Amino acid sequence: MNRMLEPSAMADYVLEIVEGPETGRRIPLPGELVIGRDPEHADVALMQDELLSRRHVMLAPQDDGVRVEDLDSLNGTFVDGDQIFTPAHLATGGQLLLGVTVLELQTGTGMTSVRAIPKSLTTFRPLPAEGSVAVTAQRRVPTLARTESEPDYVAPLALRETGGSADLLALLDEHTKGRARHAPIGLFVLVVFAVVLYLALR
Repeated sequence: MNRMLEPSAMADYVLEIVEGPETGRRIPLPGELVIGRDPEHADVALMQDELLSRRHVMLAPQDDGVRVEDLDSLNGTFVDGDQIFTPAHLATGGQLLLGVTVLELQTGTGMTSVRAIPKSLTTFRPLPAEGSVAVTAQRRVPTLARTESEPDYVAPLALRETGGSADLLALLDEHTKGRARHAPIGLFVLVVFAVVLYLALR
């Protein structure tokens, strides 16, 4: 069990939000305090994180870190990735997850852990000068489409205009449909002939 220090002897701890709605905010830990979503019930309110309870967690500075105690929060408290159900110890450099907010414990003289956004991502690129030719890359996407082929049918009107021939008549759609209509009749005659032949040979 870590020994609680007198306020004058406590290390100068700071919690920095490294992920979440208020990234970059630094919360000093001069003594015991409660973090939550409701400023009327917590010493430090993170009102932009809707997953926090009104009174979410209590923190108490110690000689080698911070004592963390979950206050029966709805979504739990996590110390270095593990959910806690009893008071736990958070060492310097460790992380505390509350809702969607990640806080890192630092000493007061420590540097920020938040990485600045590169300037190239926060500024607009200048438009090309008037009259200049913009070079754009062209991406060639392979295609499975077949090349256009000649039709394998002849329209009846074209056949009549040219006089017709026996080779072209077989390609006409109207003749194909006619043969399809006669196919059931031929099949029926074949079945009748087979039945008569069978009865005659018995």
